[in-house]
Amino acid sequence: MSNFRVFLSISIFIISSYFIVDLVIYSFDWLLLFVSIIGFVCSHYLWPPKHEDESSWYDILEVVIELPFRAISLFIRGLGKVFKNSDSGLDL
Repeated sequence: MSNFRVFLSISIFIISSYFIVDLVIYSFDWLLLFVSIIGFVCSHYLWPPKHEDESSWYDILEVVIELPFRAISLFIRGLGKVFKNSDSGLDL
């Protein structure tokens, strides 16, 4: 079951990455952006939990799969910090 979750997670990640490339090359579409973000989140949560018997290439794939999710979450947390103290304004 773990291998199936890895395969499904990688497949969704590849499709979401294609949607991002399609956004950049052809034309911007809000629906593709939304679907790609949902795909990155789903691929993060589909990834199986870490076990001791995994090989090192699972760790490399895990970092690649989690990178867009971490970027999205960092962006949302940054927006939350900006709007949490709305009376102080933006400090650059």
